[in-house]
Amino acid sequence: MNSRTVSHRPMPTNEGRHRYPHTAGYFPDLSSAALEPDTSLPCSCIVLCAPRCAGECGCLACKLQFVMWADESGYMGHERPLFTEDEQLRFYRGEQCRQEKNRGRGEAEENGQGQ
Repeated sequence: MNSRTVSHRPMPTNEGRHRYPHTAGYFPDLSSAALEPDTSLPCSCIVLCAPRCAGECGCLACKLQFVMWADESGYMGHERPLFTEDEQLRFYRGEQCRQEKNRGRGEAEENGQGQ
């Protein structure tokens, strides 16, 4: 009888390997100087996830990527978020920029400048 214990380590999905190709589907290990995978953070995304997933699907790799982006971009305050999570997601995915651009285009057309 074989009594070896096999530890179950979460593995990245095929989509995860596509999203993080340089680290074989894992979030990069930030404590490493070289680009190495953090094997505790596999990307578990599927094809149906948003192109810039923020972890809504349960993916810890993408959630950490989003939180780091929000912090580094200044959208999160030290005591409380400066923007709601929905607003942060729109900025993260570039939707807020498109809305601002479309709003500006609408105003230009109203002033007769858009033609």
